[in-house]
Amino acid sequence: MVFNDINWKQFIEKGDETSFSTLYNRYVDDLFSYGMSLGFQKEACKDAIQDTFYKLYISRAKLRHISNATAYIFKSYKHRLIDMYRGSIKGESIEPLTETFAMQVTALDTMIDIENTRLLKDKVASLLESLTPNQREVVYLKYMIGLQHKEIGEILDIREESARKLLYRSMEKLREQVTQKDFLEAFSGLALPLWLSGIL
Repeated sequence: MVFNDINWKQFIEKGDETSFSTLYNRYVDDLFSYGMSLGFQKEACKDAIQDTFYKLYISRAKLRHISNATAYIFKSYKHRLIDMYRGSIKGESIEPLTETFAMQVTALDTMIDIENTRLLKDKVASLLESLTPNQREVVYLKYMIGLQHKEIGEILDIREESARKLLYRSMEKLREQVTQKDFLEAFSGLALPLWLSGIL
């Protein structure tokens, strides 16, 4: 994250165009995948990304107090998606997005060895379906995007310790359903980070 922080500082303090472009290129794919997993359509995700970075660009003078670029960008993007959603339904009852988060199996390709079968992907999908939307979201942010507990807490508007506990409970719930062998097989791409974090 140090590289991102340097570019953020260069952009915020000096308005450096190259740093701004670097930040955009660094986050655009992750933001798009995150928006899709929140249940939004492709065009909405693309529009929200453009809106988020446009607002960053014109408001940089007011953002000197922001110390964590990643958390701020993801949170701003999520809020923009929510605002767009609310605007599109014009007063209809709104189901909180935290109740609809659905990590798509296609988004898990980077977590699963390319030679694994469709059956394995189905197993992963089945395991994830057992989690609550909040639990799926925290797993996604941690292991798909690679965010820290503090960053996840900022995005979800919860304390860092709460984010840590939510992730721990999520992984414990997954482990309860399968043997350790099956768990490692289904989440082969996650085995090392999970082991390092003490979950396995």
